[in-house]
Amino acid sequence: MNDSDYEKIGGGNGAVGVVIRVIVLVLIAIAIISLIVIGTPKSDDLNAIWDERTILGNKDAKNHYVMTTDIMCPYCDYFSRAIMSHQDEFEQWLKDNDVVYEMRITDFLNEYGEAGAKSEQAAEATLCATEEGKFWEYYHNTMTSLNEDYHSKGIGNSKTAPKIEGMTADYWLEIGYEVGLGDSFKDCYKNHSQLEHVRENTKKAAKIMEKSGTSGMPYFKFGGLETTGFDTSWGWDQVKTYYLEAGLK
Repeated sequence: MNDSDYEKIGGGNGAVGVVIRVIVLVLIAIAIISLIVIGTPKSDDLNAIWDERTILGNKDAKNHYVMTTDIMCPYCDYFSRAIMSHQDEFEQWLKDNDVVYEMRITDFLNEYGEAGAKSEQAAEATLCATEEGKFWEYYHNTMTSLNEDYHSKGIGNSKTAPKIEGMTADYWLEIGYEVGLGDSFKDCYKNHSQLEHVRENTKKAAKIMEKSGTSGMPYFKFGGLETTGFDTSWGWDQVKTYYLEAGLK
């Protein structure tokens, strides 16, 4: 084997070596990028559905209706009970208009007096019920209980009404028991297993509302509709006109 033969072999191995080095560098680059992506918190798509367990309607519907709420918000209660009184009609409306309706639970009122003190507990309990697959049963029962125990008696049903007092932390457990929730629900609530989830929901909701320049509960976002609040004297007709049909225009 002469020198030229070595050169040919060396040249061939050199080319192969270059290719191998390029491949290795590419693989290293991909690995580094992957680590960066994995290590960097993903930005939430705040407009996407947060939890499919808290929706009504087809999750793939072309129209997405969001109601952000606080369980201790009386105006949220009045709105929700107006829908509950026409639940079948409401769900048919969702179907007819290809709408998915999403509820987002927060403790938005956490900083406001007695109601706020219970706001966090109520949200935790609701998310614990969600973990058990009973969000809607629990939510509807909560609205009914708050109305029967307080709001219908003129207590805690507006900003100027007498405040709700004497409500124990176990109030939310009793509602859970009424809809068939048991020990795992109790443990979730007592151990504050959903507390960080509640705070994260509230933080994300506040970010959305700050961006839109709105405040207060309940907060609605649907198509061209973005608004807050609900009048305690209103009912299903106002829900349809001001909160459903308005969002389709």
